[in-house]
Amino acid sequence: MVFSQNHKWTVDCPEGEKITVDWEIINAGQALYLLAVSFYIFFFCLFVRYFFWMAYSYRFYWRKRKRLNLTRDKVISLAREKKSELPFFSILVPARNEAEVIANTIEHLASLNYPKERYEILVITDEKEALAKDAGDHQGPTTMEVVESKIKEFRKRKGVPQLKHCTVPYDFDGRYRGIRKKGHWVPSTKGRALNYGLEFVDPRTTICGFYDAESHPEKDVLLYIAWSWLQDPRERIWQGPVFQVRNFYKLGPICKIAAIYQALSHEIYLPVLMKKLPFVGGTNLFISRTLIEKIRGYDHKSLTEDLELGVRAYLETGVWAEYFPYYSTEQTPATYRAYFRQRLRWGSGHLQVCEKFRFAYQYSWEKLGPILKNLHWKGQGEWLLYQCAVFVPIFFLFLSLNGYLDTSILPIGLRQKLYYLILVYFAFTFYAYMHFSPLMEPVGLWKRLEGALQLLTLPVSSFFLPFPFTAASILKVLNRQPQTWVKTPRTRESNSLV
Repeated sequence: MVFSQNHKWTVDCPEGEKITVDWEIINAGQALYLLAVSFYIFFFCLFVRYFFWMAYSYRFYWRKRKRLNLTRDKVISLAREKKSELPFFSILVPARNEAEVIANTIEHLASLNYPKERYEILVITDEKEALAKDAGDHQGPTTMEVVESKIKEFRKRKGVPQLKHCTVPYDFDGRYRGIRKKGHWVPSTKGRALNYGLEFVDPRTTICGFYDAESHPEKDVLLYIAWSWLQDPRERIWQGPVFQVRNFYKLGPICKIAAIYQALSHEIYLPVLMKKLPFVGGTNLFISRTLIEKIRGYDHKSLTEDLELGVRAYLETGVWAEYFPYYSTEQTPATYRAYFRQRLRWGSGHLQVCEKFRFAYQYSWEKLGPILKNLHWKGQGEWLLYQCAVFVPIFFLFLSLNGYLDTSILPIGLRQKLYYLILVYFAFTFYAYMHFSPLMEPVGLWKRLEGALQLLTLPVSSFFLPFPFTAASILKVLNRQPQTWVKTPRTRESNSLV
């Protein structure tokens, strides 16, 4: 395309011809069509960023991990070289109403490739679950009963780490090293449970690891964190990717698309994001014990206690969360309603963190200013952009169906090439599906075929994905945002260590 000074625009066609358009005679329909094409190309360019993120993350993290080729002997040798003991890990797992998945998670965590005498598993349950069963509001075994059964089983087994269990009292106030409020019912949150559990970690603990009740981390994850800490034994935070694809074939079409792209973003975009924000997730997370004690644990009232902790740790101690290339598989909410509620909480929690630190005058603006800027852009800014990305095509489709767009402004060959760009989106989505399919629970051929065909709903499904975050912004303006932490429902799993 070449612009001239006499209001003319020259387009080079594939056949070698040139078409010149006089801007002074362009009608409204042609102008609207050019605007639509501009938006289409703009959002495609945003999509192309995935390929740059992929090149960056593979080069600096995933390929580096392969070259490292960690083994237990290599880590033990490094500890001897540094004249240090292997770090002792306490893995904390908050679990309320998780009876269906907690046994699998315990077994998976017990099978990690690390000396069993150098880590423990601490499951944190909630007394309210037992009280609900006593009142007849809970059917089947409680999480506490499943965990206690596993503890008895572990006592008879060899080659397993210590399994511990603590139960958060219903009137625990939620603060780090907090107190019981003498019969006062306190709302349950993940941060509250973790603050209570931190009181029960082994005195030898060097690093605390945090996993959700259905998390299945890679077997060598503790080896990597140990190797990293032995190289640099400062107070540190490590955050790894979470691939919520394990229950892929039990999800609805929209949630399938969400699961694929969430996993993809954690693999290739999270390393980029963590250069700008000290992002901390609630699972596949490791924190030096002395650091979490120094910052007084979690904010028990926060809807996104993980993000809040990462920002606060940086502002108070200067420790910036580091990305590490060992994933954990988890579940995605099976229905769009459950997905909406989970993402609405995430979005509302993000806004809550923004508001909290906007008035945190005790921190220097030199540190706080860039964090707030990036929090707002990576939150409200990008949510608005992505919501526009789904509304703009609908708007122009409406104009086209009603005859308001005049496509004759561009040659037919160029228009066809623009239409073919949609194939790139589909091809990339199917690539991601094949890439993550080994991490999904195994199913039969027809179920796999059905799951793959549902990915063809990409244009429709992508319309619904930003809605929870847009709703969070709207509810915030109306002062109707969620105030309580809501647990994400799980899907039943086979006895698999995938």
